[in-house]
Amino acid sequence: MVKHKIELTLNAEAQELFDAYERHTRVTPEVYIGELVDKTLPTLRAMVEAFEECGDDTEAAMEVFGRKMGEVMLRRVG
Repeated sequence: MVKHKIELTLNAEAQELFDAYERHTRVTPEVYIGELVDKTLPTLRAMVEAFEECGDDTEAAMEVFGRKMGEVMLRRVG
């Protein structure tokens, strides 16, 4: 998979927490955030698909999103 680079600006508290986390775990902020993004891709995918299916109807999009997330959860436990 091709990786794309982004740049984030962290507030002071987040930077301090990431620095401490890295000291304790040797996991860099880049790795931590990358893993977080990878784990939340199903949520992002469900949201994008819901908006694409429903267009400007936000209420319908939220209903479709809820259904899609339910399907994701069922696949995880099934």
